[in-house]
Amino acid sequence: MSVLEKILTFFYPKRCLLCGRAGAVNEDELCADCAKLQPDIRVRFFALHAGRRDYTLECRAPQRYKEPFRSSLWRFKFKNETNLAKPLAKLMLPAIDKNRVWDCIVPVPISRERLKQRGYDQSVLLAKEVSKLTGIPCRTDILEKTKHNHTQHNLSAKEREANVRGAYRAEGAARLRILLLDDIVTTGATAVECAKVLYRNGADYVGCVSCATVD
Repeated sequence: MSVLEKILTFFYPKRCLLCGRAGAVNEDELCADCAKLQPDIRVRFFALHAGRRDYTLECRAPQRYKEPFRSSLWRFKFKNETNLAKPLAKLMLPAIDKNRVWDCIVPVPISRERLKQRGYDQSVLLAKEVSKLTGIPCRTDILEKTKHNHTQHNLSAKEREANVRGAYRAEGAARLRILLLDDIVTTGATAVECAKVLYRNGADYVGCVSCATVD
């Protein structure tokens, strides 16, 4: 470790992705204790209607959206700590349904305005890393956000649903088995809206995986 790295580590110590404690972490950004933990997969189901048919969207995640993991996601999403994309993607792997064949991973996109403000799309970064780890192609050309709406985290469940209605457009989803990827699933409004437009565009099946979910 160089002198500069030692100085940076002293003033900005590494923090475990799961427990948030400052100290030594491995290549997956986990402390020795958290590296031993077995995944506890969270599964939620959401009913939706699209194209005159009823569907059930299954959303799976390796963690609950609560502290201290919530702060790790906040650093990744809002504090430009894009280096967390790879360890977060590794964390998501056990949550992916291995009993299904996936044609592609489709990240939930942010608007062009939000991308310009933030400088990166966190779901795209995650999707690309998951793609590298699984070999499932990442497709960023299928789902597009066409509406720059309010951020979701301060809205109620009903407000979230109204906020994302009509905000996405899909193209080229016909006959595809799609693994929709988002960073966080809270009320499920965003994932459900994305699944609706994918099904309306002809998707054969849509499932969802995220880093964390509220349950």
